[in-house]
Amino acid sequence: MVHRSYSFPILLVSLLFVTISLSTLNTQVPLWLKHNEFSLFQIGLVGSSYFVGNLVGTFIANWLISKFNTRKTYSYVCLIFALATLGLSLSMDAYSWSFWRFLIGVACAVTWVIVESCILVTGSAHNRGKMLAIYMTTYYLGTVFGQALLRYFPKDVLYFGLVIATLMALAIFFILLTHYKLPKKKKSSFNLMPMLLYKPARLGLMGCVVAGMIIGSIYSLLPAYYSYLNYDDSAVANWIILLILSGVVAQIPMGWFADRYGKLRLLFAEMIIAIFACLLLITHQFTIFATILFGATIYTVYPISMAWACQTVRKQDIVTMNQTMLLVNTIGSLIAPAIIALVMDIGGIHYLFISFVVISMYYAALLAKDLFINKRSKDARSI
Repeated sequence: MVHRSYSFPILLVSLLFVTISLSTLNTQVPLWLKHNEFSLFQIGLVGSSYFVGNLVGTFIANWLISKFNTRKTYSYVCLIFALATLGLSLSMDAYSWSFWRFLIGVACAVTWVIVESCILVTGSAHNRGKMLAIYMTTYYLGTVFGQALLRYFPKDVLYFGLVIATLMALAIFFILLTHYKLPKKKKSSFNLMPMLLYKPARLGLMGCVVAGMIIGSIYSLLPAYYSYLNYDDSAVANWIILLILSGVVAQIPMGWFADRYGKLRLLFAEMIIAIFACLLLITHQFTIFATILFGATIYTVYPISMAWACQTVRKQDIVTMNQTMLLVNTIGSLIAPAIIALVMDIGGIHYLFISFVVISMYYAALLAKDLFINKRSKDARSI
């Protein structure tokens, strides 16, 4: 694979434009739907369709890369992203919006597979973790920038789409300046089952599912949740900024804690803290503090789980494991918003954070069981 020292920062610049576009859409689409009196279930359905697109995009990414090469594939999916955003202005029924969001989901998944694979293949054992940390920080900063810029975007769907199309054109321009060429894979090389059944990576993969379920629901339902609490659009964006920025700030410290105290222990502690934060948010107590805690824990679950799962496999299997993690993360993101939205429709909007508590408690129980088994094994060996 051809690698140039300047390709990595240029790749991140291109990713930044994609992420800003996605961030603004993730908040604005639920608000558009809420303002047009769509039900919470319909909002959740549109949100889930985006993650169905992620799922499909994960499967077809290798085929597209092999057929069109890395930079052309990236450029084509950015074009699809732009056209699908413009397509949102063509109609205002849930099924049409679900279709356009599905296409955007496909485009985003292919983009992530390309970016993460470029990093994993070009990185060495000494700098891969650092490159992934920079990648995750760039991704979350792009999300924050998107929320901050949202107030300056036009509220009309068509003009909003034109702004997104401009950002996608910039993303294409920068990716064409790089020299990335991913190796072509055989059709049988993307075999998920060995990775899914690989026991040492089990809890890491489960962490990716949990992160997908909660973060997918945040993007699909949290803007509508704040809107039901009578926050205006600017206030909604500010709360999302606080949540995601907390995750950005926590990336490096949490990585240090994971290296020092172990990924398993840190993930367990994060689940307990997330449960505590959700309980505060349910009761509307210390909401700023609780939002910071929740963002700092939930947005670091995926990279820690990813690092845990990747360190259990051989180097030649890292890219496949990465795609498997993206797949299970997407499945979590796909399932949770629709189910939680239905629960919220029936029981009330506060069931959003109650659902997060249930998910976090389940993962915490799995982690506690593994910690207990590991402790007993160590005690047995010391006798």
